[in-house]
Amino acid sequence: MTPDELDALARNLHHEWESPELLPRIAAAAQSRPRPHRFVFWAAAAAAVIALGLYMLPKAARPVAPVSANAPLLDEQALAEVEAAEAAYRKSIDRLARIAAPKLNTANSPLMLAYTEKLALLDSAIGALRGEIDRNGFNTNLRLQMAALYLDKQQTLEQVLHHE
Repeated sequence: MTPDELDALARNLHHEWESPELLPRIAAAAQSRPRPHRFVFWAAAAAAVIALGLYMLPKAARPVAPVSANAPLLDEQALAEVEAAEAAYRKSIDRLARIAAPKLNTANSPLMLAYTEKLALLDSAIGALRGEIDRNGFNTNLRLQMAALYLDKQQTLEQVLHHE
């Protein structure tokens, strides 16, 4: 069958009909559908960020065994190990930031200005979360959020360095 024959066949198959009640039925169904609460949306978004953060962590940093219900969230030794690992990670990100600083300071493109703004926002969020962690250092959720922020900052700095 040639393309012209297919076009003619398709035109013959096309049919239109009136359906005046279709649009009101769609509108009524959309209005009657229960809308999820904002909390559900933000909870799902937070869960996705945490899952992505865990997925992006190096294998050595991933949790090995689940914590039992009776065990504390973090004990003193685990907290010291987490803080040491976080300090080393923060130190490497700071080195990366020093390397990227000349590119950011001479930002002349909209993309570089956006990177500069994103890094400032990440630093602000890290500072705020640091205050929360100082009040409750044993909270693993706060630690996971901090890891996600550090990972985002690292990836942003790497993008700055790779930008031509």
